[in-house]
Amino acid sequence: MNLRRIFSIVAVILFTTVIIFTLIKNKHKLDESKKVTDRSGIPVSVTVFSVAKADMKDTFNYAASLYANEEATISASISGRIENLNIELGTKVSKGQVIGKIDVNETEIKLKSAELSIEKLKADYERNKILAKGNATNANAINDAKYDLDAKKLEAALLSKQITNGNILSPITGEIADKKMLSGEYVNSGSSIATVIDIKYLKVKVYVSESDVLKLKIGQHIIIKPEAYPLKRYTGIINFISSKGDDNHNYLVQVIIENDDKFYLKAGMYILVSFTNSSHYTSSLQIPKNALVNGTKDPYVFIASHGKAIIKQLVLGKENGEYIEVVNGLTLGDSVIVSGQINVFNNCNVKVINTK
Repeated sequence: MNLRRIFSIVAVILFTTVIIFTLIKNKHKLDESKKVTDRSGIPVSVTVFSVAKADMKDTFNYAASLYANEEATISASISGRIENLNIELGTKVSKGQVIGKIDVNETEIKLKSAELSIEKLKADYERNKILAKGNATNANAINDAKYDLDAKKLEAALLSKQITNGNILSPITGEIADKKMLSGEYVNSGSSIATVIDIKYLKVKVYVSESDVLKLKIGQHIIIKPEAYPLKRYTGIINFISSKGDDNHNYLVQVIIENDDKFYLKAGMYILVSFTNSSHYTSSLQIPKNALVNGTKDPYVFIASHGKAIIKQLVLGKENGEYIEVVNGLTLGDSVIVSGQINVFNNCNVKVINTK
């Protein structure tokens, strides 16, 4: 083997060795960069709240829906073809207002005929009375004439009533919420033509537990919180409390609410009824709501204890503004973490930088 070939083989071996060394070195650097830095020993800065007792009103909430204070059906008093109907959805109507008419032309003709007959029968009756004075007729003739006259008057009164019943009236003051019939359609007596509702006032029906119903009284003011308007509050007045509970020992309580001028509240809206017994306060452990890591669905918090974050499962009670009652899970003086929880996990190191 000549010297030149030996040098070539040695050069290839050296070049290959350099490449392999470089790749191994780069891989080592890459592996080092992927390593997760252990920060478990670095304390997380947190703010804590010292658990204390505070007074809170005896308040209890119930979910409910709004109902129109009055809702009535506009119906036909007689059968016939609707001659005219002067309403549309949303039309404002007053109690007793004529909003339409059923065709009573045939009845009106019959009434005119009856009125003409009455004039004739009156004349016959008067003539029979004169004849009776001269012994030209007997008492039976007078009685028969009087009977025919009275019968025709009754017939005329009935026809007049039928004509009046041809008017379609609104039974209450309110707004047309449903329209079932149109002009020109035939309607039977008693059939529904439209629905009118009054939402100037609304009512709430709530079934209250026996432990809470004893705290309520007729005339008591309560707070209504509409789900559709989170920032608006309405005041209602209790106007009925049932004296008899249902099978689950719940009692019907009805509340009347005056709507505002713009009629923001609508029948069917979902609301929260907040009853408050202002004469009774209770003292209980309370924490800020923002201390709850996962809200009220799965209530738990972290407390700072000896430089560690310790998880605490809670049993919650009633809300009190920005605070919430803790029935079980914490003790007086516990340091509940209220900020920095996003970086906290159970048994991690924490550093308290502020106490509220």
